[in-house]
Order: sequence, then structure tokens, then C-alpha cells
Amino acid sequence: MTISATTTTTHPADAVARLRALGPGASPDRLDDVRRAFHPSFAGPALIEYAGVRPALPDPDSALAALRALARAQVTPAPAEVLAAIPETGDELIDSLATAVAADVFGDAVAAHGSEAAAAAIAAASPRRRVLLLDLAERHALRCFAVADVIADLDRDRGHRHAALRYLSQCAGDPAAAEAIASARESTDDPYERVLASICLARLADVPDGAPLWTAPPPARPGLTVAQSMLLGSFDHPGAGASGGLTVLLRHLGHALPRRPGIARVVTLTLLGRDRLTERPALAEADGTGHVVLRLPVDAPGAPAQIDLSRHRAAITFLARQLLWLSGCTPDVVHVRYSDDGSAAIAQAARALGARTVFTLTADPHRSLAERYAAGPADPVAARFDLHRMYTADRLVATADTLLGLPGRPGGELPGYFPRLRGREPESVAEGIALLPRVPTAEARQQRLAESLFAPSPGLPRLDDAARGLPVILSVGRLHPVKQQDLLVEAWLTRGLHRHAALVLVGGDPAAPTAEETSVLDRVLALSEQHPEAAGRLAVLPALGNDDVRLLEHGLTRWLPAPTPHLYVCPSRKEEFGIAVLEAMDAGLLVLGPRRGGLGHYVEHGRNGMLADTATLSRFADGLTAFVRAAAGDPVRARAAAAAGRATVARRFGIDRVAGRFADVYQHSVATPRTVQP
Repeated sequence: MTISATTTTTHPADAVARLRALGPGASPDRLDDVRRAFHPSFAGPALIEYAGVRPALPDPDSALAALRALARAQVTPAPAEVLAAIPETGDELIDSLATAVAADVFGDAVAAHGSEAAAAAIAAASPRRRVLLLDLAERHALRCFAVADVIADLDRDRGHRHAALRYLSQCAGDPAAAEAIASARESTDDPYERVLASICLARLADVPDGAPLWTAPPPARPGLTVAQSMLLGSFDHPGAGASGGLTVLLRHLGHALPRRPGIARVVTLTLLGRDRLTERPALAEADGTGHVVLRLPVDAPGAPAQIDLSRHRAAITFLARQLLWLSGCTPDVVHVRYSDDGSAAIAQAARALGARTVFTLTADPHRSLAERYAAGPADPVAARFDLHRMYTADRLVATADTLLGLPGRPGGELPGYFPRLRGREPESVAEGIALLPRVPTAEARQQRLAESLFAPSPGLPRLDDAARGLPVILSVGRLHPVKQQDLLVEAWLTRGLHRHAALVLVGGDPAAPTAEETSVLDRVLALSEQHPEAAGRLAVLPALGNDDVRLLEHGLTRWLPAPTPHLYVCPSRKEEFGIAVLEAMDAGLLVLGPRRGGLGHYVEHGRNGMLADTATLSRFADGLTAFVRAAAGDPVRARAAAAAGRATVARRFGIDRVAGRFADVYQHSVATPRTVQP
């Protein structure tokens, strides 16, 4: 049951790696070392979880950490012990995180102690946990509650009603269950509840009924069905909200993978908020290329923020399991890429369907924790969530059939952050992009996009005619503190770089911004107002579709000529791979990106781009200044570096080449005897 096993040598300078190497019985010196390295709001729960330290006070975070410690124990607890360990704090986030952990450990307990012990534990548990108990019973096919009792409580509250419908959907053969679900569907105008009830009724029938809501065409040829998940932000609007480069990658893989031998179709799982359910006549959308987008309804206005996914985990697991089956898209292999409860939910659904799971493991969030939670004040909510993500990543590592890692720095960071990979070395597989042809395409559209940088826009700055002839520094991405667009603007302004280059930011949804988007955009606009001398040299555009971003990048040189190459800057605190950077390189822009992360795998400093330290304003401003001055001082060399960047992408990162590598991984995962228990 335990997440952990063998240990690995860690980097002595990294406090997170030293924390991860702890275990019960660690020496006082090692415990004190970790205490000194982190703020108490992080160190306290971390030491309870990793080293078995007894909490000084019975506070909610300590109780949550003790539950995670139970998940890491060498001996699997009994089902009743799991339920007794769940804290009830009244804090919605803590309680939802605890519920997610409890669902994991309860599954281990069922496997170790049997269904009879699990059913007895559920029957004896406090009725205050009724929503969790209903979901645990449904997940493990336990008939712990009388149908009549569940129906009698349908109107208790919204969360309870949804859990009750999910539970009733397994009660095939009981007419009362079907009648109650049908009545719930017909008596509500709520779009989420109507869809949920429809899915539950179809499950009760035990035969996919071909409903237009979820029917997908069968694949055109034999081969594997591959599912991939993208549950953050909008799959239709990369760069808005929480969606970004991964959305672009998965869309291109969805088209490219079915062209590979042995792959019949790709199903991309994404979330659809209840407010948009009425806009879409179907949850399954096929585009004729072998790619199906399957939208899982979620009881939230839009796709939840990552920190809120634990609240929806049980529902996501249930709906992924049912809709993949109902749509005829039962997968052979499922690939998840984030260390969060969304990925955990999809992986759990995959195992229930008998699919193999692939997990792309990254150093995020571990890499930045030592800085974020040093001795100074810490945000307890952020610390709580980061500890949970570390736990979730370990669970995904423990249960995945195949582990992948993104190419990164020599020697890799993963062994230090995941000292219990159980002797498995993740295979390194690069991501990629669709290559655009060298000959000009959609020239009229390119010109319109280039000219849009000068078109006045209420509330957002644009370039003026005095900026024509200047090289453009372009930066594309979702507006988020980790992307640090405000740091880029501040460095550009304070170093006087606005006299030498215009700056264009693309990203975000000003019409319906998230809290993170509002924060970054307000900071950018405030900086702009503080420097009126730079007016007309900064343009901020909302997120564009990926096709338009590519056309804008390719059109800059053609329609906005300058004496030096146009530039692309990724100011992120870290970038695990950088799809947007690859796209800029493919367009012939000279790129600058962060040293931290995986860009060093393909950006060779000084040869095909440049790397900079983005950890502080002063360090980044130094790197940005050197970058702009180098391009202006030696345009011939700068153009040669940009051409080398384009050649790097063409040689190594075209989507067809990348899809071939992923296809090999998926086929090997399915063909290899399973060593991880589902």
C-alpha cells in the first residue's frame, strides 16, 4: 500500500530533497535541519507526514498531514481506521483535500482487507460523512445503503443529492432506483443535474444507449484507443484562464497520433462547467481525424481552479468512467500530466476501466518550494495545497504503469524529489508542435494580426506609429503570477528598453478574467501608467487562438520589418518544456527563456537562443538587457541564431516525430505485463 520504497541519493543543497528523504525514526539533527529550512506552516505538517513527528497541537493542518502519513504507512490500515482518521474541520478546502486522501487510502484498505470489512466500516461510520460514504460505496460496488433510505434523503442538499444519484446508478434491478433518478431528471431545470441523471439512468441500463449527448463514431481502423486529460481552463481557448501550452500540445497530438500505426483514436478529456452545458448539444465531439473531445460536466460555473479540483474529484472519477464507456471510447491507455486531483480522478477511472496509465512526472511543484516556504511568512493555504500536490504526485507515481519525464537538465532532478521511484527510471519523451511551412500562408490574416497591434482598444494599451520599425519583443501565455509577464514589463521599462524595442503581450481573458489574470493585468497596466515615456511602445492583447498566434509570429517579419530580428521572451519563473517557445523558434524569432526548468534541453545559450535567470527582477533585467543589446549590436549573428532555433525545432520537435515517440510508449505500456496493482 505504501507510496514509498527504495531511496536515492539527494542533492545536499535542496531542502525539499532532504525532506523527501526523511522517514519515521529520522534523527533529531535531520528533523531540525528541515525545521530551519522552512516556515512552520510548511515544516510542521511536512514533518508529520514524512517523518511521523507527533503534532504539537491538534490543528486542522496537522490532522490532514496525519491522514497523509497514514497513506504512507508500511502497513495498510483497516477500512474503519481510515474513516476514523478523516478530520472534520469545517474548513472547506481542508475537508475536501482530506476526502480525496481518504478515498485513496480506503481503496488500498478494500484491496488489503476485503469488501466485507469495507462495507461494515461504511455502515458503522458517522452519518455526517454521508456524501463520502455514498461515493466510496459506489466506487467499490458496495450496496451499503437501502435504496429507499437514499431516495428519502435526495433533497437534503445539492452535494448529497449528486452523490445519491451516483450511488443509485449501481442499483440495477431495483425499479425504485431507476424511478427516482428519472424523477430527479424530469423535475429539475438545472442543466448539470439533468445531465448527471441521464448518465446515471444509462448506467442503470447496463448497455450504452447511443444517446446523442455522448455518442462518438467508432474508429476508422483497428488499434489502441488513447485517452489524455486536460482539465484546467478552457480546451477551446488556450492562453485564457488556466489553459496554455499543454492544451495546444494535446490538440495537435489528438490529430497526429491516429496517423501512427497501431493507434486507432485519441480521446481528450476536458471539463465543461454547468453554465456552458446548455450551449453544447453533445458532450462528445469528433473532428473526423480520429480525435474525440469528451467533455465531462462539472458542477461549477467553469473549469475549476487547480486548488478546487479536490471538491469535484469523486464526480470527475465517476463521470469519466461512465462517459468513456457510454460513448464507446473505453481506452486501452490513459495519459495524465498534472500532479493534482484532476489527474488522480482520471487515473482512478482508467484503472476501474482496466486501462493502463501513463504519468508524466515533473519537478513541479517541488523545485520552488524551498524558496517559497523559507523562514519568512508563508501562505498557509498555499502550503496546504503544495503539500497535497506532493502527496498526489507520489500516488500517481505509485500506481502508474508507465512513467515519463520531460527532458531537462543533465543528471535530472526527479530522483531527489521522488526518492521512492521504486527503481523505475522515467523514460524521457519530448513534447512538440505542428510545424508551419516556410512559404507564406494566410498572408492577409497575418497582415491583419500584425496591424491589430496598432488598433486602439478600450482599456488595453496598443502600439502607435512611432513603434513601427522597432523590433518587437513578443510574449504569449496565460496571465498568471508564475508566468511573470509583469516582471517582463517592469524590466523592459526600468532598463529603458522601450527605446530600443516594442513589447507585445498576448494572453488572458479580459472579458471574464480569473483572479490571477486580474492581478497580473492590473500590475502590468499600473507599471505602464508609471512610465508615460513608454506610451505607444506596449501592446496587450487578449488570448488568441493558436492558429492566430502562429500567424502573428510568422507575420511579424513580413509585415513589420525591423533592422534586427524580432524577439520572443518567456519570463516564467520556470518552464517545464515550453510549447510557446518552440512555436516562436519555428517562426524564426530569437528566443529568451528561463534557465530553471527544461528549456536548456533545446535552447543552447548563444547558439540558437538565450537563457536567463528569472528568479528576481534585477537578474532577469540583466539577462533581458543583454539579450536586446546583443540582437541590436550584431543583427547578422542574431539572425543566424534565430535560424538555428528554427532548424532545431524542425529537426527534433515536429508533432509527427513526437507523436511517433508517444505511440511507441503507449503500445509498449499495453504490451508489458502489469506490475502495478490497479
